[in-house]
Formats: sequence, structure tokens, C-alpha cells
Amino acid sequence: MSGTDGIQYDSAIGRRIKAVRVLRGLTQQGLAQRAHLSYSAVTKVESGHRPATAAFTAACARALRVPVTDLTGQPFIDALREDQLDQLIQPLRAVVASPLLPVECVRPRPVGEVREAVIRLDAARLRADYVAVGTTAPPLLDELLTLAADARGSERDGLYDDIGFTYRLASAMAYKFGYHDLSLLALERASQAAHVATDPLVAAAVAEARSKVLLSWGQHEVGRAEIARAGTIVADAADRGDVRALSLRGSLHLKSAVLSARTRSSTSAQNAAAHLDEAGTIAERIAGHPDPYGLVFDTTNVEIHRTSVALELGDPGRAVEHGEQVRMPRGWAASRTSRHHMDLARAYERLGRAEPALRSLVAARTASAIQTRHHPGTRETVLALLRRHRTPPRPLASFARWVGV
Repeated sequence: MSGTDGIQYDSAIGRRIKAVRVLRGLTQQGLAQRAHLSYSAVTKVESGHRPATAAFTAACARALRVPVTDLTGQPFIDALREDQLDQLIQPLRAVVASPLLPVECVRPRPVGEVREAVIRLDAARLRADYVAVGTTAPPLLDELLTLAADARGSERDGLYDDIGFTYRLASAMAYKFGYHDLSLLALERASQAAHVATDPLVAAAVAEARSKVLLSWGQHEVGRAEIARAGTIVADAADRGDVRALSLRGSLHLKSAVLSARTRSSTSAQNAAAHLDEAGTIAERIAGHPDPYGLVFDTTNVEIHRTSVALELGDPGRAVEHGEQVRMPRGWAASRTSRHHMDLARAYERLGRAEPALRSLVAARTASAIQTRHHPGTRETVLALLRRHRTPPRPLASFARWVGV
């Protein structure tokens, strides 16, 4: 169904799931059984009467043996080109595809200047300035690798700390735009750098990042294994009270909470709550300390995870009740702020509260326009809101056009 402005009201993800299901020769009941989903959920998502959650989409992708991005439609090439973001991917792909070797034609700046550039790049990531990350990361990696080839001792090891961190920043950007394979390859480069780095805990930070991509694919067992591996790496230092290790352990509890919610077992809610409580205790314990691995692990992050976990557990009322109370500190990570508002928008839509849902989407756009525009959850929420109107209100129609649906 479409309105007078030509906007499509049906669910894009539902259509893609149906198309691949038919190609695989599966009935809706067959997909439901293979994906461990209810038949009702499959029929409602395919018909556009229910938006696809991240967990639902991942389960279908795993059952249909396709990448999650095949079902979400990412990367949204037309939107990327309109925003001139597609041109950032190829340089990133080139530097990630190359082994950790120096680049002969590069004339790097002094070590101090290059390491300061890494700090500025991280600040851009916290502002959700992905244009700056995509533009700066590839040539910065070339400089870092060239410097590391000639460095010795602690200076060399420190440069590999920065190399691994920059690859993780590049991975995060690729993930945001829907290039998940590129994101994982960047994390593989970060893992290689971690073997040379001075900090033995960096390997855990890489595993934590990898678990996020794997969980988004519905690879729960592999994601669980990555979380467990990271937990083993940090265990001794965290038990001694090392703040860096505690930051990692807390972040791993947040990942475990999401994993527990997505597995939808009889103990999911209990297990997720236990992980969130553990994370909250750690966050209070290390409050005020620096964020050594760019994880933005603090009490605010724990609270926004309480909102997202409630939503994953199928309780939008609780998600809204809690999410409305969360207050972001001034200057806090824009990408996390944006994602929280996207989660709230989805919860409001599930409750049939269209106006606050749209307000939350606008708040997400204010925090990070690029992330909001290129996130599949935004499109699904907008499509669900459009289905509620024969002729959508002008603000909603305008937002839908901005998103590209």
C-alpha cells in the first residue's frame, strides 16, 4: 500500500525475508521452525504488520544462510551516495585489505603528532563524525604502520597500540554503514596489532568489538565464545582491581545482557538483569576514571542498555518507562545517544504512540544524523509509523523522505 506521496508502507525487511525464503523453498512454518521463531511472528513481519527486530532479522538470516545485511538492505547505497559517504569506503577497504606493512611512498609526521592525531580521531568518533573518521583513518594508518616499521622497543609497541585502536575505529565506522565484512576484517587487523602492542588487554577489547558484529548476525554461540575469551583475558587484572580491566569486564557484561535477551529462553530476563546489575556495580566503582579503550563504559551506558534489553525482551512499556528517565551527560558519546533515542522510538511505536516515536527519531537525528539515516532500525520504525496513516502527517512524511523510504 502507498499514500498519495508515493511512500511505500510495507516492510522492506519483511519483503526481503519472504523473497529469500521462497528462493530457499521454505514455507513460513518451515522458516519459523528453522529459525526458532513463532509462525505468527514470521507471518506478521512478512506481511508488514510487525517491524522486524534485530534479533528476529538475525535469526532469519542464520536460518536462511544469508548475511544479515541481505535482509536489512544495508549498505543503503543511494543514501550513502547522496551523503557522499560511499567515497570513504574504498580507501578504508584498501588499507584494511593490506597486511600490516609500511607504505613506501608515505612520509609520516613525527611520532608525537601522529599519536595526537589518533586522539583527535577518537574525539571525532565520540561526536559521531564518521566523515572525519572515514577521511582520516586510512592515511593515519599508513603513517602509523610506516613509523612502526622503523621504531624500536616501547615506542614501537606503543605505535601498535595506536594501530590497533585506529583499526577498531575504522571497524566501527564500517559497521555503522552496513559493511559488516569489512568491519570484521578491520578487527582482524586490530587483533594482529594486539600481538605486538604493549597492553595485553587490547586483545580483549578487540574480542568485545567482534562479539558485537557476531551478535548482530545472530551468531550467538560464536559471540558468546568471543565474550568468554575476552573475559578470560581480563580476569586476573580485573580481580586485582585494574580499572582498565574492569572497564572491559563491565562492557562484556553489557554484551552478555544483550545476548541473554536475544536468546529468548525461560531465563533470559533473569540472566540479562544479572549482567546489567554486575555492569552497574562496576560502572559505579570506576566512575570518574578515563575510558582507556573507547568503550564509553559508564553508568549512563548501563542505563541505556537497560532500555534496549527491555525492548529486546519484548517489553516496550518497560523500555519507555526506564528510557524516559535516562539523562545523557553533556558531551557524552553522540552515537550512543542517537541509538538510545532510536530504541525509544521503536518502543513508542510498539505501544502505538506515534507522536513521541517521531520526536525520538528527530532526537536521534539531532544526536547523529548519519547514524540515524543509515540504521535499518530507523527505516523499519518509520515504515511502521507510516502504516498507521492513510495520509501521513507532514512531519512524518518529511522525515520519511529524509530517511529515504
